[in-house]
Amino acid sequence: MTPIALVIVLILTGLALVVVEVLVIPGFGLIGLLGGGAILAGGWISYSQLSPSAGVIAWAGGLAAAGLMLWLLPKTRAARKMVLQARHEGAASDPALAQLVGQEGITITALRPAGTARFDGRPVDVVSDGQFVEQDTPVRVVQVEGARVVVEPR
Repeated sequence: MTPIALVIVLILTGLALVVVEVLVIPGFGLIGLLGGGAILAGGWISYSQLSPSAGVIAWAGGLAAAGLMLWLLPKTRAARKMVLQARHEGAASDPALAQLVGQEGITITALRPAGTARFDGRPVDVVSDGQFVEQDTPVRVVQVEGARVVVEPR
């Protein structure tokens, strides 16, 4: 294989490995390092076998192609599927939870100290004040802080 063909193969293989690292295997791992190494090896072979100017052109071309790829990749359909597009707006907790203060219900699960209780036929995630509460125990809501509903046994 001629040095020019080897340089082209190494740089294209390196770019392909970097694409696989970015799109298929998330993180910074061995595949990305191998891709970067292949691009550098292509530049080095071009520098040493052809000429210093050919090496600079190969490295600049590889870096430009990698930069172009990183600029274009987020605009692809595959990249858009990896990014959450929806935005969460509004309060994190249910405003109806604040109305539970003072209400009585029954535990659906044991509270250790967290579990579930039913109030007016509606299951609600609750916590006790640190004590264990058996299943099917009557409880009363003593405090609501955001989404945290604190109960005590009756």
